[in-house]
Amino acid sequence: MLEKKNYEVNSKINPGDGIINGQGCGEVSKMRYGLFPMSYNGCEMIAIYNFMLLEGYGKQNLADICLEMYPKSGVLFGVFGSDTFRLPRYFNARRIPIERFMKRDDFFERLAVARYGFLTFWNAKNPLKGIHTVCVENTGDAIRVYNRYNSKDYPYEYKTPDEVVDKCRFICGYCLKK
Repeated sequence: MLEKKNYEVNSKINPGDGIINGQGCGEVSKMRYGLFPMSYNGCEMIAIYNFMLLEGYGKQNLADICLEMYPKSGVLFGVFGSDTFRLPRYFNARRIPIERFMKRDDFFERLAVARYGFLTFWNAKNPLKGIHTVCVENTGDAIRVYNRYNSKDYPYEYKTPDEVVDKCRFICGYCLKK
């Protein structure tokens, strides 16, 4: 029910035509997920959107992603965003083979070949700071992280996997299956 009300709001908002960075910036920040604006808890939906665009599946409608995923993955009306372990449902529904990695090194090893992925981590070593999910790209020279920070509307680049998760704690990552 809540997802349908949010869909009415979200479908009237154009978050842009390309990659989304800074979920607290621009029009995307006005979209809703659960009881909150996307600026608070929309990172998983934005990671799916960015990943699909980068992987060549075309521009997805972010309002549609939220409508579909909220009842399947939203946690406590969006207070805790989405359950990252339920995100593969979006890809499974489209018969897109996705693989989960529970070890940081395994994920970054696969990312080196896959080029794109998305990962979830605790925002700090202290779990009370919450989690964040981002889409990542291995450019060959760096690891580009999309939507890394809420208030920065550009991607960040890191030289090593250690730098990507230096001040946080890796939870899991996803890439397309080989």
